[in-house]
Amino acid sequence: MNLTSSQLALLLAVKQGGSLARAAETLGITSPAVSQQLAKLERDLGALLVERGARGAKLTPLGSLLAEHSERVSAELSRAEETVADYLGAHANRLRLGAFPSAAVALLPDGLTALRYRHPEAQLSVVDVPTDGGIELITSGELDMAITASYSGTPSAVEGVRFEHLLTDPLRVVLPDDHPQAQGPASQAVELKAFEKDAWACSITGRPARTQLNSAAADSGFVPWVPFQTESYDVAQALAASGVAVAFVPELALVPGRGTRARRLKPALAREIFVALPASAGHVALAGELLTILKKTGKALHRRQQSAATLG
Repeated sequence: MNLTSSQLALLLAVKQGGSLARAAETLGITSPAVSQQLAKLERDLGALLVERGARGAKLTPLGSLLAEHSERVSAELSRAEETVADYLGAHANRLRLGAFPSAAVALLPDGLTALRYRHPEAQLSVVDVPTDGGIELITSGELDMAITASYSGTPSAVEGVRFEHLLTDPLRVVLPDDHPQAQGPASQAVELKAFEKDAWACSITGRPARTQLNSAAADSGFVPWVPFQTESYDVAQALAASGVAVAFVPELALVPGRGTRARRLKPALAREIFVALPASAGHVALAGELLTILKKTGKALHRRQQSAATLG
């Protein structure tokens, strides 16, 4: 038969109380109910567990052995409750974030300021992750949420992780201001084919941004020449300012400055920005709160992008 923790607890209550009546008080049930449950358990086991007498009740050797198991079960349950309390307590006021630099600059300040105002004692932390990174830190439990980007639509499904879309971040081509395609109105979109002979500043082969450049260039009928390889959009824009390269730069990472012009592309390209969280993040209250703020920020940025595109 399958013994239950409640049956073992019944025997432990008899052992500790020394009578069926005291066991009933401990368990919060009636004495007849204790007698009935013991009788049923003894029938099921085919062995006597309690010796009843005028002076009370005493466990048989088998009953005593089972009561010892009950003590261990009770101790494990107490430890389990402590584990739950410790875990929820540690997460209730803590939020560990991962974000790539341009997203951290554009999206996080408002959210972190709001959290700090609402929860002065909150333990907040942010670590740099690659644009497509942070997911493995979510699955390992090292981060509570991460801002990530995909250059090819929705990220691939990851067990135990859910993705919440924040915004579409259009890509611009950043040019030296003396480049032929930098002339004319800022609203004018330029064909990617026009940069077939240019040197590019972009990330290394295999990285998402480089894969996107290679794919878009192939669709336009050429293979891009990439002598300048960098993961930093700041570096890519500095190289464009120096006149030696052109670069794809998402709007969130654009740094207007002397020496460059940013132009819309035809066909248009973009990256999608998401928040990655554990599939079940209810225990991290601050994560849900920050996600709500980030979605509002993302909508505001999108409206500004649309307005700028219309005015341009």
